[in-house]
Order: sequence, then structure tokens, then C-alpha cells
Amino acid sequence: MAKYLTNSDRVLQSVLQNEKLVEEYPFNPSDYETVDEALQSDNYLVCTIAKIIEGKNEDKTDKQLYNEINNYLNGKI
Repeated sequence: MAKYLTNSDRVLQSVLQNEKLVEEYPFNPSDYETVDEALQSDNYLVCTIAKIIEGKNEDKTDKQLYNEINNYLNGKI
């Protein structure tokens, strides 16, 4: 069965395939085809990027998104 990617999934893949990002942080971009997969990741960077993309799709304000990401990262780092 073919997997159809959303625009959000394509944005995620584009960001995760950034060479400098991959060099700095140990993860394999091909492990995360969809935003949903990235949201389940133990890698806080991958999950944070997915949360930002998801938040923008849900029309969250910058303040809401900042608070969500800040709370998430405070719990992880």
C-alpha cells in the first residue's frame, strides 16, 4: 500500500535532511517519514521540530507554541 505524505511530512523531511543538522545531532532522517512518527521519537530535537510543524498546522499562536516547546524541553533536558 502506498504511503501518501502530507505537506507537513514533506516539511519535516526537508528540515531533517539538512546536512549541518545531521552532522551536529545523531539521528537518521529516514527514520522519520511522518510528523506522527517524529512526535513519538526519543530524540528531543526531532520531536521538537515535529511539534513546531504540528503547532503551526493547528494555528497555535507563537506564545502557545513557545510555551509547549519550552515545557517539553524543560522536561527532557
